[in-house]
Amino acid sequence: MHTKLLVITGIVISQSAWADLTPKSHIGFAGIDFQGKVAVDYGYNDNVSYQPHSSDAIGSSFQSAAPVLSMIGERGQDKYLLMYSGDYRNYSSDSADNYNDHFFRFNGAWRYGLKHGLTLNLEDSLGHESRGRGITEGFLPSQFEQYGIKSPLTTNFINSELRYSYGAPDGRGKAELALLYKKLTFGNTSDVQDSSEDFYNYIQEQEWHENSLIAEVFDQYSSRTRFRYSFITNQRRYDNNSEKDTNEYYLLYGLKSQLTGKTNVDMNISWLYKTFENNANSHDFNGLNWDIKAEWKPLQQSVFTAHSAQSIKDPSEVGGYILVTQYGLSYQHFWLGTRFSTLLDYSFTSEDYKKQNKDRHDKDGVFSVTMSYDYTPSVNFEIKYQIDTLNSNKDTDSFYIGPNDNQEVIRTLGYDNSMIMLKAKVQI
Repeated sequence: MHTKLLVITGIVISQSAWADLTPKSHIGFAGIDFQGKVAVDYGYNDNVSYQPHSSDAIGSSFQSAAPVLSMIGERGQDKYLLMYSGDYRNYSSDSADNYNDHFFRFNGAWRYGLKHGLTLNLEDSLGHESRGRGITEGFLPSQFEQYGIKSPLTTNFINSELRYSYGAPDGRGKAELALLYKKLTFGNTSDVQDSSEDFYNYIQEQEWHENSLIAEVFDQYSSRTRFRYSFITNQRRYDNNSEKDTNEYYLLYGLKSQLTGKTNVDMNISWLYKTFENNANSHDFNGLNWDIKAEWKPLQQSVFTAHSAQSIKDPSEVGGYILVTQYGLSYQHFWLGTRFSTLLDYSFTSEDYKKQNKDRHDKDGVFSVTMSYDYTPSVNFEIKYQIDTLNSNKDTDSFYIGPNDNQEVIRTLGYDNSMIMLKAKVQI
């Protein structure tokens, strides 16, 4: 499935867009800091459901609202955060693809003396999976009708983490141990179940829960350089298809450093060993993963950023894996001091389907141009244009559903999607 994780967590990732607004504090009872933000946008998307054929593409203008409400509290060294964010979008000419996403977060951080710390992070993301992405990737309008996909599938992604830390906050060394639990389920499937019990069962087979353990040591070598050494294990269990169960073991080395006054690097390199416990026909994976980001500021008002990553993810069918490789380059320039900025960004993602009875290679390129203006420290206007093109070496791909895997479902690969959007953001 293509970029499924991004779809699920997009509402979380989008919070970084608020970093350019100056927070406004409203101190209420018990000294709690209340903060509010809202973004509204208007735009046009020329291929809302990511159709491979232009004749099937539906173009539509859209209106969106994205509020963020948070409560922040402190008691001594202990800190608390309770947050809600939403993302509500309506399409003028394609109401079937409207969605309302919700995200809830609680974060608590407690200190016990100088060297002991405990943090608890709880997140619940009630999102959606756009038609034509993820499970319904490559579906034509006739297939949406055939399988009862009359509107986007909803997703419920739960993410929780309990982390213990040993070490002074400002000390050189720190050791941490974390336990994590994640769970993904799908909803809005009643029409699917009425139309095709077999495809409904296929959707259920994509649901999973995952237990993880992280043990890591951080070494603040200097004020400019920090090293990270981690062991990570993930046990993912598919609730309705145990043949897809996996165990992952990572050994990770990380470096975050300001190499010069103009150059920063943040890199994580890991060796992954992945096993498939309940499928004798699957092959274990041994290989290198990485996530590297470098930033260069030749001038105070200019920022170049380069990014590269490689990882693997599970396919929607039993067996094999997908090797995901990403590259990105962006250039941001500030004008009028820092009030006006332009951003050029290009990212390229390749997905190579490995250890499967198919020779499929997907290439996805996304180019965007963004202009942003800070009218005041708490009011920002932005206009963005984006082009997203997915190509594959195959015209179609297929998978099988039914109790005997005898019903073929065809995916028609590739799409062209462009979007232009005007956004206003206000810190309340």
